[in-house]
Amino acid sequence: MGRTVPTFRNLLEEIIQELSVFRRALRGEDKTAFDDLMSKAREHASSCTVAPALEPMDAVFLSILIEQQKELNLLREEVLHVPSGHQVRPEEEYDNKMD
Repeated sequence: MGRTVPTFRNLLEEIIQELSVFRRALRGEDKTAFDDLMSKAREHASSCTVAPALEPMDAVFLSILIEQQKELNLLREEVLHVPSGHQVRPEEEYDNKMD
């Protein structure tokens, strides 16, 4: 019998495991950011499965970029809807995000 082709989800977990040495070398805040990026990649595993022509790391990067673009779009919308002349104090901005 031939081998089963691994799913993209399995490939992604292997990639994340291979990057664990890199992750360990990061500082605390950077580790959190790294984990967030890997979570973003996991969110698009199904889409990556149907695009077998992509190299696995290319699919990971594309997934992360899509999620970051969504965040940028959301932030742009929020900025456009801030009343003119309204200044947000840094602590007010932080408090609003925590709600």
